[in-house]
This record gives sequence, structure tokens and C-alpha cells, in this order.
Amino acid sequence: MAEKIKVICIGDSTSLPGHDNSYEDTWFYKLKTGFPNIDFISVFRRGITTQILVTEGGGYDDFPMGADCLEFYEPQIVVLNLGIVDCAPRLLNRFGNLTIRFLPNFAKKRFIELFKKIRGRRSSNTLVSKEQFQYNLTNFFERCLVSDVKILIVLCIPVPDRKMISKNPGIIKNVEEYNNILHQIVVKYPFIKALSPLDSQKYTEDIFEDGYHPNPLGNQIVFQELEEILINIINK
Repeated sequence: MAEKIKVICIGDSTSLPGHDNSYEDTWFYKLKTGFPNIDFISVFRRGITTQILVTEGGGYDDFPMGADCLEFYEPQIVVLNLGIVDCAPRLLNRFGNLTIRFLPNFAKKRFIELFKKIRGRRSSNTLVSKEQFQYNLTNFFERCLVSDVKILIVLCIPVPDRKMISKNPGIIKNVEEYNNILHQIVVKYPFIKALSPLDSQKYTEDIFEDGYHPNPLGNQIVFQELEEILINIINK
């Protein structure tokens, strides 16, 4: 009996139910039901960044840091859906976040309101710097190469719609810059395929529930692009 193809899917909240999606609406569920002979493994968590690729599990013997996202499963295919949490402009930097922890509750609200008036969200203030983002991806891609991953499918960072842009005007600039970094790395690896299914500028219909989390239509679009690739792999 042939061994099942293993596909590990790594993603943030844009891969999970919620935000007007049931579990059955998600692209992950659709893949599992559409390809019952493939073993789909999920490493999904809300609020995670590409840091998970270099920190989650490992760091001993022959296993590098980040092994929970790759080496411990030895998949033939990887689907990567990260980046929006990395690049989104934030109101507070690390010092600000540390400071607010020590303030009483009534002062926290005033502190945040003051920051909004004085400076707002800055494009340069992100959870993961561009340099770290580049390192995280390069490190993971190199490990995929060594681990003999046959194909790595990268879902580019979603291009948000008006709902998110109104709350975070700097997000479009950062999404473009981080996606450019991603593309510059991807072209060096023939086994990597980058997809951009969730670009709000491509569609007249809403594909996001709140500006960047895909709604059922957005999930269906992602599923269809992944489905086409998997069918081609199976038929080879």
C-alpha cells in the first residue's frame, strides 16, 4: 500500500474558522474532504508570525528550531499562509507594550488614546522587521530543500480591503514591501510556488469579512487555487 502524501499547512487566523466562517467554510476543510487520500496536517494559531518557523520545537540533536513546522512531520508538500501579523503597522512598540503592562487599567486607556493622537500607527513599527522576515523565510526554505520537500506553496500576504485600510492606513505599503521580500526569496527556489489568491484589488465582490480575514468566498478562492496544484501533482 502506497504511503499517503503528507501536506503540512502552517498559518495564522486567516486559515481558521471564525470571522463569518464555519470550519466547513475554510480552505483547509475543503482540501481535507476534497482529497481524502492525502494526509493534511495543520499548524494553525491565531496571531502567529513567521517567527514560528524558527522557534516552534527543536533546537536539540539534529533538529533545528522550528522543527514542529517541518522536520518532525517530513511532509512532501508544505502550504505556508503567514505574514499579515508580521507586517501590520502597530500603535505601540516593544517599549510601549512593556510600559502599558505596569499601568493601572484606568491609565491604560488614556495612554493608548494619547498615543493615537500623538503618533498613530507607524509603518516601521511591526512585530517582525523586514530583516527578520527575510531571515525566517530563508531559513525555512533552506530547511525544506534539505528535507526534500517536493513543493512548497506560499500564499502571499493578503492585500486588505477598505475596512482594514481605514483602521490602519499604512498596511498597504507594508503588505507590498513584505510581499516583495517574499518574491525576491522565492525566485531562488524552483520547488516553491507563490500564489496571490487574496488580493482585494482583483475582485468586485468582498472576499474578506473584516478587511483581511477571508470570508467564505475568499476561502473558496484559496481552495480552488490549491486544488488545481494538488490535482496536477497527483496526476503526474
